[in-house]
Amino acid sequence: MNWFILVCYIIFAYGMTLIFTQGVGPMNVFWRMREWANNVGDNFGLLLRCPLCFSTNLGWLFSIFNWLCLPIPLSPFNIILNGTNLWWLAMIMDACLTGAICKVIYNLDDYVDKITPRFEDDEYYNNEEEE
Repeated sequence: MNWFILVCYIIFAYGMTLIFTQGVGPMNVFWRMREWANNVGDNFGLLLRCPLCFSTNLGWLFSIFNWLCLPIPLSPFNIILNGTNLWWLAMIMDACLTGAICKVIYNLDDYVDKITPRFEDDEYYNNEEEE
């Protein structure tokens, strides 16, 4: 059961990171939030543009929310440290783990996107246009 919760947590964290840092959303909600954050300040805007920054902050925020509000431990280090009073350690470790996992998945996604041939890069279609 803990592995299933961990996989769901990773999918949740990566999905939220992509939605907030790159998504437009209905009626441009996420784009408007990023623009508003940029207008507030460059560093604050970076929190909603940078996948590593956002996922790290998502990790510690979800860990605190899980520790205070949810009766079932759902974040990885809240599961490991369940029954102890080490909420501060769970918060730090969840932030580090979430940021690292999302960064690795983001880089893998970026790498696969770069090596995948595009329609316009296909030699068959380029040769057909020359004839």
